[in-house]
Amino acid sequence: MQIEAAHVVEVTKLVEYVDRREDPLVQVVRTHQHNIDSALLQTARHFKTQVQREIKKIKDSIVEKTKERWQGMRMHGQLPCNLDGKLVGIEQSYHWLKSGDIKGETESTIVAAQDQEISTNYFKNKILKEEIMSKCQLYKQHETIDHLTSGCPILRRTST
Repeated sequence: MQIEAAHVVEVTKLVEYVDRREDPLVQVVRTHQHNIDSALLQTARHFKTQVQREIKKIKDSIVEKTKERWQGMRMHGQLPCNLDGKLVGIEQSYHWLKSGDIKGETESTIVAAQDQEISTNYFKNKILKEEIMSKCQLYKQHETIDHLTSGCPILRRTST
């Protein structure tokens, strides 16, 4: 099995080399191979397509397993679960991170808020196991980041 895999890799590399080089002698080889409709070239291109498909499957599998592990985390899993909802624009949610226009401290605070790790009453009660009410003092719902930033009608009313 390893010998076959090594053969596939070498044939694929050879064809890529022949296809990319601009050296006059290599061009002669490339022209000759195309003129005789080389089985080697066809085999190598077939191998390359198969390898690319397998690599894509492996990468997709790794991404999916990572996402599942992330979503399974008690606090860190909040962000991917929220992003799966239809109310959140994924591209817009990550634009600030990709642009790189903010300071490190600001980025860490935003990420902590997205991961629901800001010290709210709910966080203190459920995660830190402190003897404290997890409810919002103004509205009597669970005091989470989502509640404080957009869900508390009393805070919403006073901010306008």
